[in-house]
Amino acid sequence: MAERDQAAKERDQWRQYQWAAPGHFYSPVPSLEELKQQETAIWGPPPLDIPGVDLNEAGQARLFEALKTYYPEMPAYERHKQEGLRYFYKNGYFPLGDAIILYGMIRHLRPRRIIEIGSGFSSAVTLDTNQLYFDNHIACTFIEPHPGRLFNLMEEGDRARCEVIQSNLQEVPLSCFEQLAANDILFIDSTHVAKTHSDVNYYLFHILPALASGVYIHIHDVFYPFEYPKGWVYQGITWNEDYLLRAFLQYNQRFQIQFFSSFLEQFHRVSFLRDMPLYLTDPGGSLWLKKV
Repeated sequence: MAERDQAAKERDQWRQYQWAAPGHFYSPVPSLEELKQQETAIWGPPPLDIPGVDLNEAGQARLFEALKTYYPEMPAYERHKQEGLRYFYKNGYFPLGDAIILYGMIRHLRPRRIIEIGSGFSSAVTLDTNQLYFDNHIACTFIEPHPGRLFNLMEEGDRARCEVIQSNLQEVPLSCFEQLAANDILFIDSTHVAKTHSDVNYYLFHILPALASGVYIHIHDVFYPFEYPKGWVYQGITWNEDYLLRAFLQYNQRFQIQFFSSFLEQFHRVSFLRDMPLYLTDPGGSLWLKKV
C-alpha cells in the first residue's frame, strides 16, 4: 500500500511536467483507441516463430524433460503459509508455475551462487530449495531496495547466511555479478521499464555483457510473443521490457533461450498436463537464458 501511495504522489507531482499526453504518438503510453482497433493483430493467435530470434524449441523441450524429474520431489507448497516453508502461492507476486520452474532449475543446475535482482516470494523458493536440497551451501545474494517483504518471509538464520544489498540495482558495482560462474544463476525481476537511468537499461547494457559464459539468467514477467497480456495493458500497465528483450535476442548468438514458460505453455501444454499439472494452476511468465 505504501508503494502505491508513493507512486500516486509521484504521478501527481509529474503531471505538471508532462510533455505528451498518454496516447499521444510521443508518449510511451499507448492509445487505447488504437489498441482496440488492432486487437487481433496484437493479441491474436501467436506465431510459432519470431524473425531473428532463435527460440531453441528442441532445447527447451529437452530441458523440460530434465526438470520434470524433480517435480515429484517438490516441496508441498500450499495457498497459505506452512510451517517449515517460506513460499506459499497465494501471494500476488510470484505464481506457482514460476516457483515450480525456479525450484527445478536450481535442482538441475546445482549452482554455487545465486544473485537475485528484485526479491520476495521468488527468494522464498530459492531459500527453501537451498535449505531442503543443498543444506544451505548455495551462496545467495538478494538485491532489493525495499526488503521488507523479503525479511518477513525469511526464517531464523537466513539473514546471517545470505547477503542482502538494500540498494537500487544501478548502484551495485559490476564486480558483484562478475562473481557468477558457469551454472550459477542471475535471477532478474526488475521494474520492467526502460527509461533514463533505469534498472532495465543497467542490466541489459552493463550486467549481461559482463557475465561469464555458462551463467543462467532468469527474467520475470516475459510473455510470448514478447507482448504483454491484453488485460494488463488495458489496466494501464505499460511496461516495455519485453520489447527490449525481443530486440536484444534478435540475431544474438551469445544468449540462448533455455526455457520460455509462456511459449511452452502455449505450444507444449500437453507436456505440462501430463508431467507438471500444478504448473497450469497459475503459470506466470519466466524467460530463462544462458550466456554461451
